[in-house]
Amino acid sequence: MTVSGLTIAAIMGILLLVFIFSGYYLFAALGGVAILSGLAFWGPGVFQTVYFSIFKYCKDYNLLAVPLFVLMGQLLNQSGVAGRLFDNLSVALGRQRGGMAIAATLIAILFAATTGIVGASVVSMGLLFVGPMLDAKYNKSLTAGVIVSGGTLGILIPPSIMLVFMGSAANVSVGQLFYGAIVPGLLLGAAYIKIVAVVKKDYAPPMPAEQLARYSRKQVIWGVIVNVLPVALVIFSVLGAIWLGWCPATEAAALGVVASFLIALLTHSINAQVIKKTLIESIKLTSMVYAVSAFGNLFVTVFMRLGCSNAVTNLFVHLPLGKWGLFALMMAVVFLLGFLMDWIAVCMITIPIFVPIATAAGFDACYFLTMMAIIMQTAFLSPPMAASIFYFQGVAKDRITTAETIHGIWPFMALQVLVFVLCILFPQIVTWLPGHMIG
Repeated sequence: MTVSGLTIAAIMGILLLVFIFSGYYLFAALGGVAILSGLAFWGPGVFQTVYFSIFKYCKDYNLLAVPLFVLMGQLLNQSGVAGRLFDNLSVALGRQRGGMAIAATLIAILFAATTGIVGASVVSMGLLFVGPMLDAKYNKSLTAGVIVSGGTLGILIPPSIMLVFMGSAANVSVGQLFYGAIVPGLLLGAAYIKIVAVVKKDYAPPMPAEQLARYSRKQVIWGVIVNVLPVALVIFSVLGAIWLGWCPATEAAALGVVASFLIALLTHSINAQVIKKTLIESIKLTSMVYAVSAFGNLFVTVFMRLGCSNAVTNLFVHLPLGKWGLFALMMAVVFLLGFLMDWIAVCMITIPIFVPIATAAGFDACYFLTMMAIIMQTAFLSPPMAASIFYFQGVAKDRITTAETIHGIWPFMALQVLVFVLCILFPQIVTWLPGHMIG
């Protein structure tokens, strides 16, 4: 009996969700469903596909940027640069209302971009910022909103390993994705800072005058020069190298690693222990991404070999929804999955199915993927199920309740929805910069 592609697609989708929610690792769920479905509907030939799937991702040149960006972020994080950045920016902005929150937002976005894993970003930033902000009499909900929103926004701000992963999975230029996401990401970052600037004075008070008096103007300026400018130069040099066409994302990531190491070396922040911890954490994160990528590719290969991709694409394209109706439906699915899974799982499940549908409907692939990234970032922040809330509560529950955290997130959620709608009404927000890249 011949089984239709839609039926097989439904079986594979249900099996995948069952495996994931049963507690299996994502790579095991993807690989297990692919092998079981391949054996049932294809035959023993699926085992040969396992080898080629893993080999393909081991030699994927674009994905080589992932371990390099992870290493860059871990070098900056483990060497204590994040802590020094926070101290210096807090003092430099201390005379204005919300200065410490603005510093926390900027640093959370910066380090989340290079860490690439929402949970790791929110936890590390929570450990670093919660105590000092609450000790400075910041409102608890505002503190939670700033840290959680900044930690999740980092996956949208280049150089983000999520964008590298998405570009590789969809065979789209990583450099174009970087520049497509810059303007929406900066709009959100600026809006976050604006929220801090207009809250009640007692929600985000200026740093006490006696504390500011400990630092001379010269010390403040020197602290910014030594700790803030070098990190900014690392990020801008990576993006600038891509923009000017000097090198693609992979080589730019290598430049970022060298620059990060030099910063740690020149600030006397590097030693054997820091190098060891940096390498261990980088290997852990990279191994996870590569394992999910390899077995995710196996899942996609089997899915396409069994005719599921064409069947689902034809079903979606022929729905009486129109171009934007299809767009809304796909984004709703991405949003719901983002509620429940990390971005790697969402990408592996949706990109092979949705990108062909989007291009068939007339959407530019770079634009569609950027909008996916925005809606995923929104889902990771959305109460009450967002994992980022529970990551934050794991390090802040003794001082900030879950209700206070959710209350602090809503204003940032509203801004995310606003920027998403603006990108629909004015697609040039996403498409203008990629269209002007020199490389």
